[in-house]
Amino acid sequence: MTVDLSITIVNYNTRDLLEQCLNSIITGTAGITYEIIVVDNASTDKSIEMMKTKYPQVKIITNNTNLFFTKAHNQALKISNGRYLMILNSDTFILDNAFQKLVDFMDKHSKAGACGPKIFNAGMTLQHSSDRMPTFLYGLFDVLFINTLFPNNPIRKHRIHADWDRNSLQQVDSVAGCCVLVRKEVTEKVGLLDEGFLIYWEEIDWCTRIVQSGWKIYYIPESQIVHYWQVAMDKHGRGKKERIFNNSFLYYYRKHYGLIAWIILAAILRLWKVPVLKVARLLKGNR
Repeated sequence: MTVDLSITIVNYNTRDLLEQCLNSIITGTAGITYEIIVVDNASTDKSIEMMKTKYPQVKIITNNTNLFFTKAHNQALKISNGRYLMILNSDTFILDNAFQKLVDFMDKHSKAGACGPKIFNAGMTLQHSSDRMPTFLYGLFDVLFINTLFPNNPIRKHRIHADWDRNSLQQVDSVAGCCVLVRKEVTEKVGLLDEGFLIYWEEIDWCTRIVQSGWKIYYIPESQIVHYWQVAMDKHGRGKKERIFNNSFLYYYRKHYGLIAWIILAAILRLWKVPVLKVARLLKGNR
């Protein structure tokens, strides 16, 4: 049976946050029909038992190993029945019927292929989201530490819409991967998430393909969620997280900017950025 919205969530040992997320959806969503599909990546914290006991309406896909973010979401997206498909982090909770507002906007704007909400940190401070597409120069500035040392440089400011306060509706190139709503018709044209990304940069790639196919993407400030940020990935340790992030970063630039761009960025990343970070951490640890 078709529903308005399919919500897919990937869980890896985030039982308490997942419970809060599910409760916020079920108690805070009205005016639309929806389904929730949770893919559990071999959690050992009794997440599955919690869902079966407290949320029997949730569809559960159980993996015997951690497939990470992209492959697991695609498992759920492939069996989704919604007119709109959403990828949502387990470390989020929604405010004030946020998902109905996204669906209502999409219903009224037929050229919109995807959208995302306004996002807050746990302390209700604004969490940055919704950017322009990363250019090659942005990637170069990133591996050279220019974006870190000089965050107000014009390349970075242009990419992140630095002068926009996130309080107004805005057409953007990408929205944050913790909550992305996509029109199902769009996925039938551009495909699902690219499984070449384990996690990180996969939503930017998805949004890139959506925009390149002629659809528009919007940031909807009236729809609001809270995001705790990196809770599941923190369980893997900083070293593994950074390796995955760097691989995804390079894969994105290889895919969208070609072999030469990949060679330049990979060389600088591996011969400069990674060694410098290792030395900096060693020095900090010796203090």
